[in-house]
Amino acid sequence: YCKESVPEILWHGSFVCLPNSAFRAGFGDERHYYYKGKEIGRSYHMGSDLASVSHAPVPAGNTGLVVFADYLGIYGNTVILDHGLGLFSMYSHLSEIRVSAGDKVERGEKIGTTGMTGLAGGDHLHFGMMVQGVFVNPLEWWDQKWIQDHILNNLSVQ
Repeated sequence: YCKESVPEILWHGSFVCLPNSAFRAGFGDERHYYYKGKEIGRSYHMGSDLASVSHAPVPAGNTGLVVFADYLGIYGNTVILDHGLGLFSMYSHLSEIRVSAGDKVERGEKIGTTGMTGLAGGDHLHFGMMVQGVFVNPLEWWDQKWIQDHILNNLSVQ
């Protein structure tokens, strides 16, 4: 879903975080999976988990095009937005999806509600960011100074 991207920047400024939320799990956290007391697998967490009230409205992090809005395995109900130039945001475990593939959404527009679909231990939002299909730390995209210093200055875009 992130193989092709719009060849221009659609987003402006820092990305919107889930309002009134608490940080529950971070990018790169190592996770261990057990069955009958024995470890059967491990993985790394490729996003940030944010908890709020049950079925909290989920805003689009920034302006973009919906490239995916459906069930996605362990991620459950998921929306993926293309923000242009290979930048994508991912919103997972949603109880409700309010957009469809092909829709254009604006920064802060409600795209769904938090939930516990897929492999989720409770109602929350799994928020991920990808650059050219590679997951990156989403916390950086909530920081306007980081975006300016590490992205926009290197693109010669203001």
